[in-house]
Amino acid sequence: KIKLTHMDHEMKVKVGEAIAAKLIRDGNIALVGPYSSPIGMVTTKIADDAHIPYVITSAIAEELLQRGLKYVFRVQPSTRHQAMYTIKYLRQLSDEYNLGCKTIALIHENTFGSVVHNHIKNEYAAEYKFEILGDISYAATVSDLTNEVSKIKALNADFIVDTGYLSDSILKMRAYIDMKVEPKGGIIGCANGLYSNPMIIKEFGKYAEGMMDGNYWYNPRSAFTQKVFEEYNKRFDKIKFSCHAAPAYDAALVLIDALERAGTTDGPKLRDALAKTNLKEHISPGGAIEFDSVGQNKNALSTMQQIQNRSIKVVLPQEYSDGKAIFPIPKWDKKT
Repeated sequence: KIKLTHMDHEMKVKVGEAIAAKLIRDGNIALVGPYSSPIGMVTTKIADDAHIPYVITSAIAEELLQRGLKYVFRVQPSTRHQAMYTIKYLRQLSDEYNLGCKTIALIHENTFGSVVHNHIKNEYAAEYKFEILGDISYAATVSDLTNEVSKIKALNADFIVDTGYLSDSILKMRAYIDMKVEPKGGIIGCANGLYSNPMIIKEFGKYAEGMMDGNYWYNPRSAFTQKVFEEYNKRFDKIKFSCHAAPAYDAALVLIDALERAGTTDGPKLRDALAKTNLKEHISPGGAIEFDSVGQNKNALSTMQQIQNRSIKVVLPQEYSDGKAIFPIPKWDKKT
């Protein structure tokens, strides 16, 4: 049986550092988390130094697994995955709907968002025949993003690609609506903390309709996923199952599977079992969960979500979809 100890890093690096050390001192045999990549940079190193396995649940920064750490694993897509799949889906949408989109403007917070957007600029824009017209960054702690949204609107790109956390993305969304920012292809999230989050429907109602986000998600076509949904909804009636719940659930499955195979809670032996993971039954899209030499799930897959009728649907790729894309995204005054 597994006893879960929960501690909140409060989106503060020093708090994350302190609680990771405490959890290890208190005898926890593995760590799972965090939401924030900057906090992950600190806490994964603490666990690795202590030879305690760490399965990442939400943090996507590429650097987390590029530092030679042996005890750190990630089930969900990385920043590179997120960037590649999102831009691939934008090309697919533009071509399928004959929209002729050729240009992208980027707006993002300046930690993990910068990493995502550097991949877009330096690796995937040209591959998928897009020109980058501009790149606007900001600190996630800002209280107003009117100026940044004004700049991104002035670029007049076919797509705006937007990466950020929840609170800063709410600020951007309000500014987009107020300023009637309406690019030809739409405002598209990439690893966005709001656009695949039920909070967008609660906060913005009809204005949420049609918003799209390339992000980690779950496989809505899986019978196993539906079973997990049923169990989740029996236990939690106020917090809806979201994109963050999916990789967290799979991280737990991976850890449980490794414990069963290792037959021990010994850190190094549990780490070796994690490295040999081949978990076919999980709730994420994509093939079996298998880790490469740096601990990244080789088969991690980002999907494209869209808000439709006040619900979040997967629209791409088709084999994992439970909805068809509404594209181009309706203008603000046409949303109902």
